[in-house]
Amino acid sequence: MKRSRLTMKASELFRPGYRIFVNRIEERFETALHEHDFIELNYVAEGSGYQYLGGTAHPAGRGDFYALPVGASHVFRPYSADKSRRLVVYNVVFQPELLEEIAAASPELRLLERWRDIEAGPPGAGHIRDARLKLEPLFERLHEEHASPRAGTPAMLSALLTLLLIEWLRLREADASGGSGQEPSPIHAFAETIEQVREQALGPITLHEAAERSGMSERHFQRLFRRHAGQTFHRFVQRQRIAAASELLRATEHKLDTIAGMVGYRDIASFSRVFKQIEGRTPGRYRSEAFNAKKPLPSERG
Repeated sequence: MKRSRLTMKASELFRPGYRIFVNRIEERFETALHEHDFIELNYVAEGSGYQYLGGTAHPAGRGDFYALPVGASHVFRPYSADKSRRLVVYNVVFQPELLEEIAAASPELRLLERWRDIEAGPPGAGHIRDARLKLEPLFERLHEEHASPRAGTPAMLSALLTLLLIEWLRLREADASGGSGQEPSPIHAFAETIEQVREQALGPITLHEAAERSGMSERHFQRLFRRHAGQTFHRFVQRQRIAAASELLRATEHKLDTIAGMVGYRDIASFSRVFKQIEGRTPGRYRSEAFNAKKPLPSERG
């Protein structure tokens, strides 16, 4: 049985005063193949399946990003109707006028030029694989902001969309450099190195290992790291670990020694010392203050 194709309208999605629509949905077989009169960014958050673009099925899994121009024909499908085989996707929708405004504010990005390449290219020309899930937190922030509007939400959505598009372009540039055999610029290369250190900070990473991996002496690596990150390698790693510990203290009931181990510290004494240096209070006091901040005021209690 042939499925009908429908055209989705931006006017049916946007709230009054909003220029961006965001949702997070579990894809079903019932969804019809459709086009739209807006730009759409898709990001696979969970599971796997297919994205049908121009009648062709493209395997889609977590971290797959699709930039779809106006008029693109597409639909997601899970692998099967089995409830255990989920396919969850973030969708960010906006009008071409907003893309033009973002492009005008940052002409060095050549955003419109690159977007025209996608429009003129084959279906799927706007696809990239976000293997390290760098874009996922931005889609999460966009969804959270849209789902819980407050003062400044429209401006925040525009700012987050701008950041998302910049990160997407950087990933495309990195993919293109890798495919062409060109070496990335020193600035881009070291930015990637810092990102790798951030991702590995909760493990047993050392300056020697990081420098060796980058093909540099420890002294040269440390000098470049301080220049690009504004702090030493050691302090950067400490801050990543304490940031993760702070989140665990706020969101879980794990014991302090358990949290210390989870963020890369072998003993609670060194963990507590560094935590106090950075946060200005002990882990126990930090957790106590976070807990008390969540308690409703007397006037708010029923």
